[in-house]
Amino acid sequence: MNIDKTKFFQRQSLVPEIGELGQTKWAKSSVLIIGLGGLGCPSSLQLALSGIGRIGLLDFDVVDVSNLHRQTLFTWKHIGRKKNEVAAEVIKEHVPWVQIEIYSDFLHSESNPSIFQSWDLVLDCTDTIASKYAINDFCLKLGIPFVTASVFRTSAQFALFSGKGKPCYRCLFPDLSEGDTLSCNEGGVLGLQVSIAGNYQASLALQYLLNPQQFESSSVYFIEWNPISFFESKVEPDSNCVCNHPNSNIMTPVIKKMEIDYEGFISLKKNGSVVLLDVREKEEVKQFPIKDGFHFPLSELKKGNLPDIDGNQTIVCICESGIRSKHAISYFSHHSHCYSFLGGRKLYIQAKQKMEPN
Repeated sequence: MNIDKTKFFQRQSLVPEIGELGQTKWAKSSVLIIGLGGLGCPSSLQLALSGIGRIGLLDFDVVDVSNLHRQTLFTWKHIGRKKNEVAAEVIKEHVPWVQIEIYSDFLHSESNPSIFQSWDLVLDCTDTIASKYAINDFCLKLGIPFVTASVFRTSAQFALFSGKGKPCYRCLFPDLSEGDTLSCNEGGVLGLQVSIAGNYQASLALQYLLNPQQFESSSVYFIEWNPISFFESKVEPDSNCVCNHPNSNIMTPVIKKMEIDYEGFISLKKNGSVVLLDVREKEEVKQFPIKDGFHFPLSELKKGNLPDIDGNQTIVCICESGIRSKHAISYFSHHSHCYSFLGGRKLYIQAKQKMEPN
């Protein structure tokens, strides 16, 4: 195929703020996109279509039916495949010359920071507080700007932080925990609003890469669906935030000792009696059962009910994504050993298949 990049970008290059110089800047730029859900799908495609020369796609998950209404790179034929691989293929179909690198990792505060080191800018398209704090902290440590976004039901917000702090994401949300917000599984989400937020993430990234020195990085933007509204708010630096104290340890651990991965889970099983406590709701368990899991939903724990488990047994709570399980362990203060499974069912299944293929 004869590729004519000049013709491909002809209409865009006519925009006065962009021009051929802007296209050249974008072609030499690199963006790492973390999370290929409702935010990461539209933002990754738009960045490629706009001319970003190198794009990183980080996601450990596979395509599921419940993703399709809002994760616009995927179709029915992609169910069960890795999101990063499918996304790379689809983007390449649109922009064959773009350089794409894929990573199958679950990002957390103890991830290898080398993942971040070769990128001009990072897009936070994740949906957990722990991941967002981790991305903020890595970017602060390495001085990399990043664009974050989140959507709850019909409300979206997004912002770009410089990577130098003053302010940073922790200035905006200094002390959030997973229990403070509902996931899409629990609260629901309008697919259209997620796509809009993802496209605005790409827009902020493109603006910044065009003129980094002139970009304002102390605003957070909000979009409401009904009634349609758009407004901006300034983010003030938090005097108590680590980004305002050069001698502070920026990499504040987000993962506590109460969380455990698959290797840790197997180690516990070898050394004693362990109960894998599935705290999802009945409908979830029926649709996606966890073999060897003992079901007792979080909703029952909230009512004050407890499962009949020996106090000497170690409890490992597990849910779909690792959010509700962290909440669940607070109800087992009488147990000396209780953990939340890091990353939830999806990461558990993948790790199990990898370590126990048969």
